Amino acid sequence: MLRKAISAGIIILCAVSGCESQSEGKKLAQTQWQKASAYAKLNLAEQQYQNEQLEEALKTASECVSANPDMPEAHLLFGRLLLAQRQLHKAANELTRAVKLDEKLDSGWYWLGVAAEGEGNYQQAQAHYEKAMSLKSENVDYILATAEILSAQDRKDDAIRLLEAKVAEMPKEISLKVAAADFMWQMGKDQQAIELYKQAMLMADDDYNREIAESLGYCYVFSGEWDEAAKIFTELSERCTQQQRKKLYLQVAALCGMNCGGYGTAINCYNQLSVTERDNPQVWLKLGQAALGVGAADRAFECGRKALSLQGGSAEAIALVGCAQYVGGDYAAAVTNFEKIATDDKYGSFSWLMRARCYERLGKKGKASLAYQKALEMNPHSELGRFLTQEIHKKAPPVIKGGN
Repeated sequence: MLRKAISAGIIILCAVSGCESQSEGKKLAQTQWQKASAYAKLNLAEQQYQNEQLEEALKTASECVSANPDMPEAHLLFGRLLLAQRQLHKAANELTRAVKLDEKLDSGWYWLGVAAEGEGNYQQAQAHYEKAMSLKSENVDYILATAEILSAQDRKDDAIRLLEAKVAEMPKEISLKVAAADFMWQMGKDQQAIELYKQAMLMADDDYNREIAESLGYCYVFSGEWDEAAKIFTELSERCTQQQRKKLYLQVAALCGMNCGGYGTAINCYNQLSVTERDNPQVWLKLGQAALGVGAADRAFECGRKALSLQGGSAEAIALVGCAQYVGGDYAAAVTNFEKIATDDKYGSFSWLMRARCYERLGKKGKASLAYQKALEMNPHSELGRFLTQEIHKKAPPVIKGGN
């Protein structure tokens, strides 16, 4: 009986043990399945994020975190998605979990910096960016983020020193040179920006080179180096096959040419623009003004007439025609045209000035003096007013009554 009882007990014990072992096996299998599922969900969430399916990605990432709460990459992606939804506090919590699980997760520290910056905590953001940069020192995003947060704290000199040091450490890193140049330009350090853009251009391939050249060109524009800017945009226009972009390059090159006295460049650009913009009065006006710059009075006259045919009554077009007649020596005709815009808000004072000059050429000194006085009365405090004051004192008698 005792042996039977012991045997029965052993059988029962084995049966219970088998049930427990089977239960543990199921739990282990379930855990392994959840982890495998989490990695699959992570890949799906990443793909949804890349496809800008943010709501779906957020849901999938949440499921991923639930399936495997010990996976730092899942918390990282979930945090980034929450950041995209401007849920900064929740995002920071997820990102903090990510870096606690993996302290060497450089992108986790970077995105924590983004979250802190979004909440206006610049010092904390700086600490996170610097941590990310310490883990991956060559990452341009981390370097630039650190420089920008230093600048936001009014530590622009520190930001510039950081960028200069990193450029020196990585002289072959084109993207860093360009990023540093962009930053220098924003800080008003035009010459440093120009030098970095030029270095980057020498190292870049054709597609990237175009982008860098464009930035360099605009940097020249804003620093007032019109001649250099004109060269850059002229070259860009010659190499460009995309019509709208080519049009922009031509317009900027022409503007730069006008500003530096490079009227030949401007004429060439406006000539090209007139092919596709033949019904645009502004193109003909600018072409005419450039023609005046090289003394081509007949060309300027025709351009002015063309602009008038497209925009009848345009004071600017009438002024161009009058100036072309003045340069061409037809002073009487020029006076007639300038009279048409004598009351125009923008060109009225200019009209009287040019009539004064025409009268001088025609030998009508009395009328010239009166016209100078009238021009000054209309615009006494401008640069033109100061010029007119000099003209009156230089050329006209002190008191004029009547005139021929």
